[in-house]
Amino acid sequence: MAFESAGPVVFGGGKSMVTATLGANDPEVGTRKTFGDEEYVFVYNTGADAQINPGHGAVLSAVTGYSVTVSSTSSSDILLGVCKHATITTAAYGWLMTRGFTSVEMGASYSATAGDLLELAGDGTFDVKSNTTANANFVGKAMEAIASGASGQAYISCT
Repeated sequence: MAFESAGPVVFGGGKSMVTATLGANDPEVGTRKTFGDEEYVFVYNTGADAQINPGHGAVLSAVTGYSVTVSSTSSSDILLGVCKHATITTAAYGWLMTRGFTSVEMGASYSATAGDLLELAGDGTFDVKSNTTANANFVGKAMEAIASGASGQAYISCT
């Protein structure tokens, strides 16, 4: 059964909102919100690297809290969330999904089978978590087979 959050009360746009400037009724960076059975965090794309496309994950940019980038290092970065609804352009604010079902994009040389655990690969894409190396924590599970460089359904859970 889905649970619709009663708080925090967030004015402004919904979970697909992307804006270059925050208005008086927009959420603050770092705001967390539940939409149905999905959890989100409101972030700022630093603009230093690239836009965050749907299906791509983002990591903290180490500039300020909740400033993010898609520039990730395979098997070593911590996933903050996945862009699900609308591209978060450079130097813009938007929502990243931190828990729930979404489409993810596999890296160019990686593929997954249904049930594989996933980790963050380079530049916001995903890879299958290796059981032989202890490089990174898994961030989700593939819900279907996903070909190299393609997108497919996964369950994501970020801490």
